[in-house]
Amino acid sequence: MGPTFLEAVGPAADAAVRDLRSSSDDPATLQHRELMARALTLVGAWVRTGGPAQADETDLTTAHGYVRHLAARQSEHGTFVGGDNVLSPPDSAFTVNDCCDALELLGPVRADSSVAGALAEDLDRIVLRAAPALRTGGVHTPNHRWEISAALARVHRLHPDPALVARIDEWLAEGADIDADGLWSERSPNYAVAVSCPSFLVLAEVLDRAELLEPVRRSIDAVLALLLPDDTVETVQSRRQDQSRPFGIGPFAPLLWHVAVRDDRADVAAAARRAVTLGMWQPGAVAARAMTDPLLGRPLPDGEPPTAPAREVLHFADARLVHVREPRRSVVVFAGSDVPAQGHVRSGLANSPTFLRVLAGDVVLSDVRLSREFFGLGPFRPTTLTTLSPDADDVLRFRLTESVEAGYHQPLPSERRRADGAYDLRDEGRFSAAMDFGDRAVDTVTLTTTVDVTVLPDAVVLDLDLDGADVPWALQLSFRAGGTVTGMDHDAEGNRVLADGTGSYRVGDDVVTVGPGNGSGPAQPAFYAPGQDYAFLGGTDRPDGEHVFVTGRAPGRTRVTIGTGGSPGTSV
Repeated sequence: MGPTFLEAVGPAADAAVRDLRSSSDDPATLQHRELMARALTLVGAWVRTGGPAQADETDLTTAHGYVRHLAARQSEHGTFVGGDNVLSPPDSAFTVNDCCDALELLGPVRADSSVAGALAEDLDRIVLRAAPALRTGGVHTPNHRWEISAALARVHRLHPDPALVARIDEWLAEGADIDADGLWSERSPNYAVAVSCPSFLVLAEVLDRAELLEPVRRSIDAVLALLLPDDTVETVQSRRQDQSRPFGIGPFAPLLWHVAVRDDRADVAAAARRAVTLGMWQPGAVAARAMTDPLLGRPLPDGEPPTAPAREVLHFADARLVHVREPRRSVVVFAGSDVPAQGHVRSGLANSPTFLRVLAGDVVLSDVRLSREFFGLGPFRPTTLTTLSPDADDVLRFRLTESVEAGYHQPLPSERRRADGAYDLRDEGRFSAAMDFGDRAVDTVTLTTTVDVTVLPDAVVLDLDLDGADVPWALQLSFRAGGTVTGMDHDAEGNRVLADGTGSYRVGDDVVTVGPGNGSGPAQPAFYAPGQDYAFLGGTDRPDGEHVFVTGRAPGRTRVTIGTGGSPGTSV
């Protein structure tokens, strides 16, 4: 039989505990969530290594010190002071969840150790003081509903109270915010693994409602479908902070393990075996929380996972994302940015203008973006993703489209004019001014961009078609750093530009090629234009990495081929 989750994560947890024991951090400088996470880590380590049977209670004493600092941060209303969310019920719920898990671990042994008993009493007081605030408090993100509900469920398990369950039912009556493809409404791997899924596991257990496990199963299926060859989970669709950086599968290890054991799923177990060896947040606290889940005390199911097909085409309809996955290549096509519909960049929206990502062996083409000099409206963010009929069995075609417009405003009609020139401040879509926009006729300028993405066995072909205004454009291909660029020229600003022929990016034995070039010069400069939402503040959302440009000018049609190796290609 294989190891249990605790046995597998044990070395990383032990290292985290050793680091914590040697920490010189002043607890007075730590936020409430960090204080309790550290206390939970030390409680878990003490219980895991023998509890009252061992004479050394140093870890418990240190944990109690953190808890005393935590108690001092609790307001008279029960929420905790500190952090950018002031006296936040949901932020307090994260801390209360850890308090309750520590109490679960101490429950069987608190009578056998005076130190454990005193610590448990202080934790109980904190939990009971917080419960009314969590029962009546509000939220400001979708996942907060489930974090608060999980905290109320844990408190109810320790101190049964029908009023707590009634409040949970109010939140649950809003419906689990997960779509048919298994993406929570925030579409974020980070919040799926840290909040929504673990909260629904707790709710299903405490309330004895098996149907609450279904969102977790669907979410895990989505994670497997979004898993890239480098064991990161695709994030371009996310509406939260993780949308602009890789997200490893390591933090999903306990969830994957739980679902694999519960449902006897070899495919999930295979992912769990890899995940538990990779980096995860606070492995000491993860181990402590795992001790409250009996399924993590069992080994993963035996059995070989299904053989991966030569090619999978995985669709996420609501997010407008397609993942074409092969054994050593992934192609991600994305048209699900929220910015075109909302009209601005904002926290809580999918803001990324990355419309293509290609992983080929060890080469990661992390971001393909298309900029246009068009009224500061920012890069191409497609609003539709259409699957086109293939010419052959091994050819996939997708079409991405976007139309943008801006204009020049005519004089106000006579009845709207004011002699004092004091007009209302209004937003024009790109900027604001005291010009009574909306009451003026507009001369409109348009630009329609269509990108056809053709996935061949050995390449990804982009056909760019820009129609409308006469403007320059620049296709920026950003490779994850660590490789070698060849075949590119540098312009006066130091940008790598493919003016003609074919360039390449090599990592080890893996090579991705780009070409042909499309000319260069002042009429078609290499640039990345993030849009007014960033530029007027002097900011940018340009991704990290090694950047390569293919440039051109609209209107017109241009083909760029991204060669990924493999079997001989099919002509298009």
